Amino acid sequence: MAPAHSVAKVEREMKLKAVISFASGLTSRIETASEPTVLTELRTQILHLPLQSSPAVLGKRDELETLGTELWNLSTRLRRDQSSQSGKTKDLKARKSGTFYLLRAYAFLLLDSAGHQMVKGRECKACIRLMKVALKAAKVCILAKEFDSATKVLERAATYEDVMSDERENGDNEEADVAKRLRLEYFAVRTVLAFHQDRLDMSEHMFAKCKQLKCVPSPETAEHLADLFYEIGKQALMKNSYEIAVKWLERALEMLGEQGLEILSPEAGELRLSIIQGLVKANTKLGTPGAFDKAWNLIKLMEADYGDKLVLSLLKLELISVEQNVDESDYYNVLARMIRTIVLNDANFKTIIHHVHKLNDFSNVYACKALDDLITIRLIREENASWIEKAAITRTWISTSKLPAENILEQLQQMFDTVLEESSSSFSASATHAAQTLLWKKVEESSAQEQYDAVEAWCRLCLHPVLEKAGAQNKVKIIRKIIQSALWRQDYVAARSAYCNISEIGRDEPVTRYLMYKVGLRSGDADFASECLEVVCRNSSKDATLLYACVMEAQSVGNKRQAINALGRVLDKYDFTAPAGIHLPALLRVTLRLLQSELVREGAVDCEIFNQLCTVFEGACSQAKASRRRPSTLEQQLFTGRELEWFSKNSYNMSLKYCAEVMPQSLVRLLNVCAEFIRLQKEQDHSEAAADLGLRLGFCEFLAACTYTTLARAEDDQEAHLQYYLEVRKHCQEFRLVTSEVTKLLNGAAQDDILSKQLQIVKLELEAVLKLQRWDELDHLFEQCWNCKSSDRYETLADLVLVMHLSLVQSNVDARYRGKVLSMLQKIINLTSRQDGNDTTKLSRWIRCLFNSTLNIDETISLKCLDQATQIAAKKHGCPHESGSLSLSIATPATSSPVKLEDDVNPADEESKQTNRYPATELEWLATSSFNRAVDYYLSDNDVKCKEWAEKAMKVAQWLEDDGRLRDLLMGKFSALQFDK
Repeated sequence: MAPAHSVAKVEREMKLKAVISFASGLTSRIETASEPTVLTELRTQILHLPLQSSPAVLGKRDELETLGTELWNLSTRLRRDQSSQSGKTKDLKARKSGTFYLLRAYAFLLLDSAGHQMVKGRECKACIRLMKVALKAAKVCILAKEFDSATKVLERAATYEDVMSDERENGDNEEADVAKRLRLEYFAVRTVLAFHQDRLDMSEHMFAKCKQLKCVPSPETAEHLADLFYEIGKQALMKNSYEIAVKWLERALEMLGEQGLEILSPEAGELRLSIIQGLVKANTKLGTPGAFDKAWNLIKLMEADYGDKLVLSLLKLELISVEQNVDESDYYNVLARMIRTIVLNDANFKTIIHHVHKLNDFSNVYACKALDDLITIRLIREENASWIEKAAITRTWISTSKLPAENILEQLQQMFDTVLEESSSSFSASATHAAQTLLWKKVEESSAQEQYDAVEAWCRLCLHPVLEKAGAQNKVKIIRKIIQSALWRQDYVAARSAYCNISEIGRDEPVTRYLMYKVGLRSGDADFASECLEVVCRNSSKDATLLYACVMEAQSVGNKRQAINALGRVLDKYDFTAPAGIHLPALLRVTLRLLQSELVREGAVDCEIFNQLCTVFEGACSQAKASRRRPSTLEQQLFTGRELEWFSKNSYNMSLKYCAEVMPQSLVRLLNVCAEFIRLQKEQDHSEAAADLGLRLGFCEFLAACTYTTLARAEDDQEAHLQYYLEVRKHCQEFRLVTSEVTKLLNGAAQDDILSKQLQIVKLELEAVLKLQRWDELDHLFEQCWNCKSSDRYETLADLVLVMHLSLVQSNVDARYRGKVLSMLQKIINLTSRQDGNDTTKLSRWIRCLFNSTLNIDETISLKCLDQATQIAAKKHGCPHESGSLSLSIATPATSSPVKLEDDVNPADEESKQTNRYPATELEWLATSSFNRAVDYYLSDNDVKCKEWAEKAMKVAQWLEDDGRLRDLLMGKFSALQFDK
């Protein structure tokens, strides 16, 4: 087993090699800055240094010395290079800065390892050299808060201090003085380190060591010591340990005070100033009367030495501001002097503005005055636009945020005028925006307080030429506020004048036009108001808020026409819907009521208003249907049963009220929408009111059918003409459908009225079918005729059938359709003839028409018409007969004179029969026409037909009240015919 001392030797040699190896490569690694682990490795290496004295270390003494010196010089270069690292990253800068501090400690420990033998030999010169290096390394480590490294360095320095303590007895005077000064500085550095390590007792102990040396420091050493004590005082001040700060700062000042300023370096003056500044702050923070007095005494001392130096003024301001009763005028005077004497740069400008803000806390009047001084005395002369803008904005902020001083508007106006005149340029866009933002707060504040003159004044200040870069939108907004202010003051001329100053684009903005709409309404300029409303509507995208506002404004001034126009625009814009928060049915009801109030003018219906009413009703109906289709809860349903009832009743009542006064085209619009509302109401309301709803719906359909018939009859355009008749058919069918359900629920006059209208509807539909040439539908409609119960149904139907037959003949329609029409007439004649009290005159005309129409189509019907006429004539003369169809034989009197009535006939009946007998002219026409037909057959050698027709003619003529003259004439002519030849 190897001896223990051999193992230790090997370990020491390996450690030495590792140190040299690391130190040798350190320079290249730091210069390339490629390895971020260097700092960590440096700290580790420092822990294992210095190297213990050994033959190996002694052998490598020169190499260690060289490496230590090289690394020390490298740290010096790093310190110089820190000022030129502006383009490098923060991380790299921090790494290099930390490397500098640790590298000095590491370099010192290498040098210490190399010079250990000489220290051990108590060579004073070597110790002095190493002490100087140690103190420098310790200081930078303390500044970097590398306290462990600083402690290690100072531990090694303690050895040198011990060696140097003997030099005063054995060395020459020069070396002894240097050693004593270094020992003094050593204890001072130990004092600083102890303070940073919060070892205050150790700090005081080390300071006592300094005193015990009783050494008069050189000017350079005094500066170093003062700087170290100042560092302690500054740290104490930062930690709010004001008493400790005062103590150490006084020690620092005392250290400098023992030297003459003329023999100190130029930097000593700045150090002294910093020390006094720290003392003033520390005493100020102590807050005791004695401390304040000390602070002011120090200020006076500084005034004598430094005059108008900036720091002196700042200290004065700080002292004034912490007094119990701050004297604003004193603060202003110091600040004003500082404004006049200071060298302006960005930092100093910010300092002045900062203290203006502090002065503003005490007095906004003095703050404004200071800013006015700054702008007029210094900034205008400097021609720095950025500073001028910041000062002016600060001035504006103070004026608008604090309680207003007197004539604040005039003061700001004057300031803006001065800036514009002296600088000959306006504010930048950002500065303009900031200033206008502040001024606008005053506009809003004055507006809230209803100080409308002030509102306009602040607005006009916002438009000052110095703020011309406000942007078009901001300018328009400000002018709109002026218009609004004029409206509040009812100064409409001023409002129009302000409007004229707006740019062309801004004039047509919706908000601008809304304000001018108000001006137009209130000033009575209806044309201008309408123009503005048009622009508002055109330029409002999806937001109808301004249109609603126009409605409210028109209503507030009592201008219903304008309110109607505005509401119409709203509904058009939203396609009869409403934005969130607006109850659509209520909006529609308001519109309709306004329209109704304007409907009748000077006793006449305004057709334009009526059409607008129709449009609103149609829009309401469309939205009601849409809301029914959308899935929603009962709470979300806008068009409830009550809403539908309101719309249906109002549209129905208007239809009835104005049906005779409005154009048919308008009436059918209202009737159609009324019918739709009633249907919607029926879907929702299944109560006992169903009969009433059905009755109203039926009447709507009836009136619509009648109106469309009127339109169709008057229409010249064939396509429109037929389209109208299609509408007639549709409404007739709807009427029949509705009344089929309702009739059984009615009784009395209401039922009679519906039944009467049913016949009229069938007649209108027959007319429509005739015009549309829908011949296949005649049968169904004829069936409907017999279901109608009306006293005059046969008369009107007969007339219609005759017209239809004529039309069929003229249109050359297929004979089977004409036959259907004639069969209808035949049935009417049959049914009418069976009724008591029928009108024989009308009946005779129908028979003649049927006879004449069928003569060349089906003479069987014509012959039956003759029998029918004979039967009716006989009945009216009181001759007994059998009722029946046309085919029954007719009893013919034996005499040439009509049969006389029985003696028991009532005189009243006799009179009735006399007045309701078959018209003679009709009988005569039938008889002669029939006989002529017989003659035609005779000439064509058809004796059978001739005899048949002649017999019928003579039977008809028999009932003619002419004492048998026509019958005898016909019989004579017939007897003259020769049938046997």
